[in-house]
Amino acid sequence: MTEFLDTGVLSYFSIVFTFLLVFVILYGLLSLTRPFGEGKNGLYSIIAFAIAILSISSRSILSLITFITPWFFMLIFIGFFILLVLMIFGLKAEQIKAGMSSELRTWVIILTVVILIFGIGATFGQQTLEEGRPNNGQNDIEPGDEERSTATDDFTTNVMNAVFNPQVLGLIVVMLVGAFAMFLLTKTYVD
Repeated sequence: MTEFLDTGVLSYFSIVFTFLLVFVILYGLLSLTRPFGEGKNGLYSIIAFAIAILSISSRSILSLITFITPWFFMLIFIGFFILLVLMIFGLKAEQIKAGMSSELRTWVIILTVVILIFGIGATFGQQTLEEGRPNNGQNDIEPGDEERSTATDDFTTNVMNAVFNPQVLGLIVVMLVGAFAMFLLTKTYVD
């Protein structure tokens, strides 16, 4: 039975959508930054076209782009929604430009890196796990250690066991304290 919002057919067009997405973003970035000078739009379109073709020819890159695109879309959508709500309640365009501070750019970079790390982990994680296993896939797990081991066949279980290891959690807390200390100690306050 067919549903109204059945998106199964759209999966066949993911290559076309990925090609267009990569082409448009790269062409826009090249046109904005103009690394080869003014009036080189033809060169920028050829470079964007070539990189878009290369991106869809690799299954891994195609899978990575397919994974991270909805997350970036949600990040941008939430940002626009917050701006819309703030503008409804009286925020002016000049105040938005003044709000483009280094803290906002820092958070955008942090969220971008986090999305890329999760995308790379989801795309290449299981493949790397299977290729990098020593002893021809033989596990050296003692009986009773299965629940905390990172040598299982399931990538998600390995990641969860590694992240929630007490030593790793302690390292994360120390790194967060250090990052916030650096951020707050180097911030300049204007009176």
